[in-house]
Amino acid sequence: MKTNTSFFRENIAFLIFLFLFSWIVILKNQFGVSSSWEDFIFYPDAPFWFFLKAVFIFWWVSFIKKRINKSSKKQTPSLKKYLLFFGIGLLSYLVIGNVFGLIISFIFDTYSRNFGTLYHLVYKNMGSTMDFIIFGGFSLAYLYYKENVVYQKQATAYEISKAKSEITQLKTQLNPHFLFNNLNVLDQLIEEDTERASLFLNRFAELYRYSLHSADKQLVPLKEELFFAEGYFKLMEEKYQGYYQLEIQETLYQENILVPPFCLQVLIENAITHNKGTLEIPVHIAITGGNGIKVTNNKALYSKRVKGNGVALANLSKQFELLTGTSIRIDEKEDKFEVVLPLIKTNRHNLK
Repeated sequence: MKTNTSFFRENIAFLIFLFLFSWIVILKNQFGVSSSWEDFIFYPDAPFWFFLKAVFIFWWVSFIKKRINKSSKKQTPSLKKYLLFFGIGLLSYLVIGNVFGLIISFIFDTYSRNFGTLYHLVYKNMGSTMDFIIFGGFSLAYLYYKENVVYQKQATAYEISKAKSEITQLKTQLNPHFLFNNLNVLDQLIEEDTERASLFLNRFAELYRYSLHSADKQLVPLKEELFFAEGYFKLMEEKYQGYYQLEIQETLYQENILVPPFCLQVLIENAITHNKGTLEIPVHIAITGGNGIKVTNNKALYSKRVKGNGVALANLSKQFELLTGTSIRIDEKEDKFEVVLPLIKTNRHNLK
């Protein structure tokens, strides 16, 4: 009983549609056989009996669909499956209708009137077939819509879950990348200048605390990432004093934009790794806004090209593709290298 109540409650909107449609059909039929208002005869109970028939067809189609789906491994909605529901539903509905009609005919002794001739039998079953085509068709269309909505929600949830998993994996690759690169710098500084190495270590500890804090987030405010990028560049200055310069557009600190953690640090590191800055010709790194977040540097390549594994930029591009549907844009010219990050506007749900 509880299941039936739930069935009707969940489909109340469709049942109201069937009720209204039943009234329209009955009124249409009555107007069709009447030539004037004097001939018009309306039986108030007729729409209700027609509605009960529609409800039974809807319930019967739903029952068949549920039973077949239980034994089917493939749960995705398909036209082939719904044609099967329709065929089985129609045949079983005709059988039930005839059996029920025979029982009533024998009880009230009306067999000869309802089943006495082939014409009576064909006429009765043609009427039942038309009823099922109309209401069974409506019911299957409605059930297909409901199932498709559920399936789309499940597919979307799966894609979101998959994307989150991939982003997490990408971040776990970038975080150790940040750690080991800076430990290598620290190792070199310890040999060259222990005082600078100590200062580097203190700054690095602060930045690494931030990296641990941001590791479980998909996105962080641009302002936080800019401060992190500044802190990272100060670390690099301990080793490359005056060889590299960083300029950040001031208005970016007020922008309501989200970015993946470490994205700017990766691009700064990339510029430092692949370009040989000098006191005479420093490498100038600029972070600006506009149609995306642009990280630009002039090119001062090593005489022997530095080979990178490309993991950092590839991971960063993949993250933006998963989060926004758009990958990063790389514009490389003879004297300039520029990476443009797509904009992600602030949304309360993005930070979850």
